[in-house]
Amino acid sequence: MKRLFALILLAGLLSISSGCTYFQNRADDAMDMIDLGFTFSKKPGFAFYYDFVPVIPIGVGYVRGSYVGLGGGKLSWLSPHHEESYGALLWGQEKVTFRHSEEDLAAMTPEEREKALLFQRTGLIGVFQGPFPGPEYLISCPHYIHLGWIGVVGSPRYLQMLDFLIGWTTLDITRDDDADEQEVSAKGWRAYN
Repeated sequence: MKRLFALILLAGLLSISSGCTYFQNRADDAMDMIDLGFTFSKKPGFAFYYDFVPVIPIGVGYVRGSYVGLGGGKLSWLSPHHEESYGALLWGQEKVTFRHSEEDLAAMTPEEREKALLFQRTGLIGVFQGPFPGPEYLISCPHYIHLGWIGVVGSPRYLQMLDFLIGWTTLDITRDDDADEQEVSAKGWRAYN
């Protein structure tokens, strides 16, 4: 019992000495592990798209609307949502954001828009064409279904899950700890503000 108390005390002292950033980084890593929520649009949209770790993309999607759920590492309530996806087994292209409205995107330069939309090409041919998926969605499995005015998003992000688990040791394989979103965006790791 004394050893257990000593271990708990030691763990508490270590967590206090590392400050709140350690636990904030673990919470941020946990939020990055999956995109899961609902899409809503004022105009009819359509998405039926799947991409297996981004090697086998199949389907199509075009949605402009709002998002409710966990997406892009943040909890959202009716935040702007943009999804445009094309997949033909060996080649695919994805553009998605959980943060930027159409007006925001229209006001950006093409380079800023590419980063804001998390633009990437997938499939065995697409990854060589580029841009290659960044760490945010490198080993992920996007699922977009949207019929008319409502849809669902479910994208497990496996590299982010590994980052969360390994992060408890203070190793940061995606290099996103201790950086605010602006710094990370400047490094090209995270593309939303």
